[in-house]
Amino acid sequence: MSDQQAFEELKVFFENRAVCRQAADSLRQNVEIGIVINESLQCTFFKEGENPRFEARQAKKPDVVFYMKPEAIKSLTESTSDDIGEIGITVTKNYLAGSIRINVKGSMISLLTNGYLGVIKSGGLSFAKFLASHGVTGLGKIKDVIQHLRK
Repeated sequence: MSDQQAFEELKVFFENRAVCRQAADSLRQNVEIGIVINESLQCTFFKEGENPRFEARQAKKPDVVFYMKPEAIKSLTESTSDDIGEIGITVTKNYLAGSIRINVKGSMISLLTNGYLGVIKSGGLSFAKFLASHGVTGLGKIKDVIQHLRK
């Protein structure tokens, strides 16, 4: 999959799926999440008004940057679920498999105030159970994971 094809597939996914709108609802205005396709194409996910947007440009002051390989993009865009918890599980499985790398750049305060925990909370019981099965059982453990992702 070329970088451009991956971008186009992610653009359709992020801008047209109800689950992405739901995730974006939790984010504050002016928050941009960096997404790097194949270690080369810089992109950003953000909310414009009430609509999720995805553009091929470097994110401005991202708190979080996701580095995605083609297999992660494929599993995400081919998912038919509109359950934010299931999408969270898909992202987490790809992280555990090494096809997504995450770099947390923002402070703990910015993560708390910019809506990221709202996205995690929107994942509901299925996502919470999945995280718990991997040792992430509360805010303290989430903080530990975030500290690890800063490295």
